[in-house]
Amino acid sequence: MSYINSLMRVIEYAPELKAEIFALITERLVKIDVQMQTDLDDLDDEVAAAIVQAISLQPDRIEEEEDLDDEDSDMDSVTSDESLDDEASRIKEVQGNVEKMDAILDTLFSTYNPYFSDPNSLLAQSMFDTLLSHFRNIILPTYRSRHTQFLLFHFAQTSEHLVDTFAGECVELAFKSGRPAVLKQSAAAYLASFVARGARVPPHVVRDVFDYIGTCLDAIRDENEQTCRGPDLQRYGTFYATTQALLYIFCFRWRDLLVSSDDDDDVFEDDPAALLALEWHAGVKELMWRTIYSRLNPLKICAPPIVEEFARIASRLRFMQVYTLLDANKRIRLSQFTLGAGGNGVLRESAFTNGRKLDGEEESWHMLDAYFPFDPYQLPISRRWIASDYVEWKGIPGEADRDDSTNDEDEEDGGVDLEDEDVDTATDDDGETS
Repeated sequence: MSYINSLMRVIEYAPELKAEIFALITERLVKIDVQMQTDLDDLDDEVAAAIVQAISLQPDRIEEEEDLDDEDSDMDSVTSDESLDDEASRIKEVQGNVEKMDAILDTLFSTYNPYFSDPNSLLAQSMFDTLLSHFRNIILPTYRSRHTQFLLFHFAQTSEHLVDTFAGECVELAFKSGRPAVLKQSAAAYLASFVARGARVPPHVVRDVFDYIGTCLDAIRDENEQTCRGPDLQRYGTFYATTQALLYIFCFRWRDLLVSSDDDDDVFEDDPAALLALEWHAGVKELMWRTIYSRLNPLKICAPPIVEEFARIASRLRFMQVYTLLDANKRIRLSQFTLGAGGNGVLRESAFTNGRKLDGEEESWHMLDAYFPFDPYQLPISRRWIASDYVEWKGIPGEADRDDSTNDEDEEDGGVDLEDEDVDTATDDDGETS
């Protein structure tokens, strides 16, 4: 924090260095972000949760420690470290990284916020252009960035114009740029996650993005369906990543795809027959049907938690039934469609394999991860900045009291709560080609 605060003071007397300094801070922040997430994943879930809870219960700890004499603080730290065993020392280090990440992001939110006091001003647009540059060049290409991207998530929602700007940037990177396939797929995940989770993203933007993704899917499908032998992540990775983005948007924002949407879900609980009268915007059902039942068979490749949740919601809303297809997919072996004899190591470098091994997991090795970068924000102090921007998981209307142990297929058997998914973000320079 001393380093960050010193850089902030440099901006005050050398404003011409502002862009370079903010980029430097973002680069440092992303490195801490990745290390923090890796360390948390290595810990037991209960220990990781306890670390976050401990920080949230003492929000003034960092400020108090900054008031201590530096030399005394360093000496105390060394002494205490020497008395700790390896496991306790590792937990202390992880907690330090979480506190550091939380404090830096809280500072950055506070620093950027005055620039967006008038989100339609040239000053706001200039600062948002800086954030977009950080997104393109630092955040998007980074493996497992987890929280840094919420700076864009928050400030993009300060006005509808900036919502359109960020969504347009993601569209450009996902579908029009000449970047590697894995970065294009990552950009599609950012687009879907932003649209699904952004509370201030207007319904018409949700529909526009949904339609645009559908148009791109139709183009990819038309190009590849005739020669497709079966589901193959290595060959059609862009198609599957884009389909997964569409499924994710549907799960969170299906209400915005209705011609007349009632935010009060009680209408479905009180009158189940109302589900039969739901009217969807033109082309929504047809697009999903063409995509899901294409020869590329995306439900076999997309992450099972997202496929299962889509199946539950689609069945509950009488939108479509896909359980017959899911049952048929259980008999398909993905390895038979993979390029090369049993996979030649290309997938081993894929961003979507996340280091999974073949030992007893051959099928999951050929499937997408549940990769959506705006899944729940975990840092306890700085999360206040995005609290009102965020769409929480609402579940399926009329099933709040459903017995999860019930195995009735017609009542969305086997569903998974997307809110509880531990989602990995993974981008690197290797990717699938379509």
